[in-house]
Amino acid sequence: MESNTNFHQQVAWNCMNKYVGIVTTDGQSFDGFIAHVDQNYITLAVPSNEMVDRMNGMPAEQSNYRQFGFQPGFYPRRRFYPRRIPFFGISSLFLLPFFI
Repeated sequence: MESNTNFHQQVAWNCMNKYVGIVTTDGQSFDGFIAHVDQNYITLAVPSNEMVDRMNGMPAEQSNYRQFGFQPGFYPRRRFYPRRIPFFGISSLFLLPFFI
């Protein structure tokens, strides 16, 4: 188990600031950018669709520009939330394609 943890730690360091997928030993899956790696945990910056859901995929109306802090022609930015995952709980870690 220790070598598996070391392997995932090495992969996490090599994939720092990249978009990855993680499957845990209990079957949960997460995707996000690797924000931090330490001896015991990996911290993902997990994207949220909060603003996208509010906008329903449509450009903002004039009345919402000031409220959401963006100008005409620009879409709201996604928010990211930290998610700490212990290395001993990771069954697989892999790169995912990221398109803007």
